[in-house]
Amino acid sequence: MSDSIALASITEVASRISAGEVSPVDLVSGTLDRIRTLDPVLRAYVTVFEEEALAGARVAADEIAGGNHRGPLHGIPVAVKDNVAVAGHPTTNGSVLWADHKTDFDAEVVTRLRRAGAILLGKNNMHEWGMGGTCKDMHFGTVRNPWDPARIPGGSSGGSAAAVSAGMAWAAVGTDGWGSIRTPASYCGVVGLMPTHGLASRFGELPPTSSWHHTIGPITRTVGDAATLLDVMAGHDPKDPTSIHSGFEGSYRDGLARGTSRLRVGLPGSYFFDDALAEVEEIVRDAARVLEDLGAEVEEVDLSAFYEIPLALAAAQHESQSLLLPHALARPEGFATPEIRYRILAGEFVSAADHRRGMQVRNEIRAGVARVFEAVDVVLTPCNSTVAFPIDARHVGIGGGRCVDLDQPGAQSRLTTRLTLPWNMAGVPAVSIPSGRYIDGLPVGLQLSARRLHESLLLRVAAAYEAAAGGYRPPPLPGVGENPVV
Repeated sequence: MSDSIALASITEVASRISAGEVSPVDLVSGTLDRIRTLDPVLRAYVTVFEEEALAGARVAADEIAGGNHRGPLHGIPVAVKDNVAVAGHPTTNGSVLWADHKTDFDAEVVTRLRRAGAILLGKNNMHEWGMGGTCKDMHFGTVRNPWDPARIPGGSSGGSAAAVSAGMAWAAVGTDGWGSIRTPASYCGVVGLMPTHGLASRFGELPPTSSWHHTIGPITRTVGDAATLLDVMAGHDPKDPTSIHSGFEGSYRDGLARGTSRLRVGLPGSYFFDDALAEVEEIVRDAARVLEDLGAEVEEVDLSAFYEIPLALAAAQHESQSLLLPHALARPEGFATPEIRYRILAGEFVSAADHRRGMQVRNEIRAGVARVFEAVDVVLTPCNSTVAFPIDARHVGIGGGRCVDLDQPGAQSRLTTRLTLPWNMAGVPAVSIPSGRYIDGLPVGLQLSARRLHESLLLRVAAAYEAAAGGYRPPPLPGVGENPVV
């Protein structure tokens, strides 16, 4: 399968399927070939459903030939992060402790994708238990960045972003608690959408939690493709107690063409540029000028409330990590890195008073962000302060000529989540999109956020910028194939 097909958008490939120029069998078999070639280095997959995917492709081809075309995802190969249940297959959560953990049911988003005709290729590698932003030194291999296999892809949905970037899937389902969709999307040069909490069902995201800062969303190569996935994934699910009725009855995809004229874009005056490389700040401010040229009005906004986030983390850590405490106590040897086990154990030292204070701070942050979105429609920020750093890095340079010591506890997490976590805390949707600009040949992601349940507006602004600035570009895949990095 040629790169022109493998790296095309879902929109383009769906059109070719409808025209009879390519079949789902061609797409699946060609993608499996790419996985066999690229994944021994990139390690984006834990499990590949080769026979099941080929069988599904043949069924899709027959349905389409018979006039039963289900829509733009019919016959499109997609992947799923390995903390999202697929019936009959392991859902490992990136942990050897769950290497044989299978369910007899699909996650709700998987059910919806199957119903839309998508073909499931396999399960993507991830940072163990979703607790990190590097995906390095994991039980199922270190995931490598398609732009430079010596660098991290981000996490925790690193395998999902690497697979989409390298043409080993047209889209992937990811999960986002602190930035786990957006950071890898930024580092790998693709689109990663964190919807409003509850917009897409989390039934079948394992282990099940009622965490208020976790969401499930798509990773794709274009904003239009993210909207196409969201059209399928979004919707109330009675099986998920956190699921909501959005009140949105249109199509996210159909709303993309409305443009940005007279929309108000907020640019933060503090927090988001504190640690950013000067080149990253320049790229974001240039992006604001692009949006101005498209008819938007840009103004500075105050997001200093985000400096209080460390106080709210106690509540978030206790809620999301308490389920893993039995593993941490009984099977310490089963953790890929000590840091993950320490984070789980630390959650148990959060007192009731700390938890109450954390929830209070979270509510104050949400109130402050709500006031910001009374003044502007979207907020533009960097997604990360730096580009993807080397897998074996001990120190990483940040803004102001300073350096982060990655051997310090929590340093890697802070570096990869500091600019994404605020929007989880705020409870609003956010998307990472390629800026179209590069530092040392590596992609730089922009982050856009909007008020709660305003995904249609958010994606419209993202699509307008993408059309003006170029969007996704295929990675050069250095070190893959002829001279693999091992």
